[in-house]
Amino acid sequence: MKVEIGDTVDPTPLDEIPKIVTALHSTFATNKTKDPQWRRTQLKKLHAFFTNQKDLIAEALYEDLHKDPATIMHDVLIVINDIVHCLDHLDEWMKPVHVKKTLFSMLDSNRILMDPLGVVCIIGTWNYPIQLLLGPAVAAIAAGNCVLLKINVVLKPSEVARRTEALLVNWIPKILDSDAVKIVTGAVPEATCLLQQKFDHIFYTGNEHVARIILAAAAKHLTPVSLELGGKCPVYVDENVPVDYVANRMMFGKLSNTGQTCIAPDYVVAHKNIVPKLIPALKKALKKMYTDDPKSTSQYGRIVSAGHTARLIDIVDRQLALPHSNVVAGGDYSKDERYVAPLIVSGVKVTDPLMENENFGPVLGIIEVDNVDEAIEIINSKGHGLCLYIHSNNSRVIKKVIMNTRSGTVSVNDYFINMVLDVPFGGVGSSGMGNYHGKAGFNSECLITRGLVASNGD
Repeated sequence: MKVEIGDTVDPTPLDEIPKIVTALHSTFATNKTKDPQWRRTQLKKLHAFFTNQKDLIAEALYEDLHKDPATIMHDVLIVINDIVHCLDHLDEWMKPVHVKKTLFSMLDSNRILMDPLGVVCIIGTWNYPIQLLLGPAVAAIAAGNCVLLKINVVLKPSEVARRTEALLVNWIPKILDSDAVKIVTGAVPEATCLLQQKFDHIFYTGNEHVARIILAAAAKHLTPVSLELGGKCPVYVDENVPVDYVANRMMFGKLSNTGQTCIAPDYVVAHKNIVPKLIPALKKALKKMYTDDPKSTSQYGRIVSAGHTARLIDIVDRQLALPHSNVVAGGDYSKDERYVAPLIVSGVKVTDPLMENENFGPVLGIIEVDNVDEAIEIINSKGHGLCLYIHSNNSRVIKKVIMNTRSGTVSVNDYFINMVLDVPFGGVGSSGMGNYHGKAGFNSECLITRGLVASNGD
């Protein structure tokens, strides 16, 4: 099936939003989506779309974010991996769990059923508008296949990623069951109206400010929420690590999607003995990826909007105005073109502009420390990021950092692999709550675990 991107779309009329939500609750009540075959069909249709419409997806993502083909493939493959994994394990996950009998239940048949929550509202974000919208949707739809499930999904694309929004508005009704999967578009008024409705679960990916608004709105209905946020994801680089490998992986992790990734490394805390070797290795890795002129390469993206560009330029200007800032690479930008060059600064202090908030862009500060204890102290002073990165070959150091810090996930000697494995992915504290991917999304985000006690009646 050939599906066009379509023109930019108008916001959903405010008076239509309550009707959409009511219709989804009505669909849920029919038990239509509890059929395992229905769930499989929806997942297979999503898989076919990603397989057959790669060019359309690439076109939309390039127009919105100037995404290069490698980043687009990363965006799409994560969702495809989730779909395949769910399809492979549905039979296993949907079975009731039998409970071990006790003295008081010897004559009963006791099981734990995995029932659907109902209508799940998924609010996406602009940096990965495909992955961070449809990834949670995969979990919501697949959870229905488990046990007596009826999941309906309301999708709200980020209003910043306009071309991707237009693509989704065009194809979702054509490919998925429009009685059970609907889409809402618009900005603040539409989102506000959406959050006034009663949902059975809300899944949001984005920033801490909006997350507080969503959490407050959900509390009025006692609606459970999943919040995938971000925070300042730290990197600790131990002494005696292979600097070329570290630098190559770090630059990949930092500059994918031009640093506009919730799990991108936000700052580096490096042992003083490795810094003199790490800095030239980072420069070498950066040149290898984007030449001496990243702006001229098709692989280097752009900042999503003028507002986000201005925010990053302010950070760059204030940081480089400090006399102790040593520019390793970058520093140039073009506000009109939404271009910010990859910036690496050494000699950074904990109180510097680069360390104030989550940077969410291609800027990276390096803090030099005397030992791992000093690194842990700095990491703990900056909140709990969505991911903690550790580069070390010393198992004792790795264990010490993990045991004395908190983060949503931990990745040792690599980046982003936690997004494609069947391990829970989510934040802690200011980086979010709840998790998903694979069985974690299936179990914790879209299901009620119901105890069933059936007496034999004798």
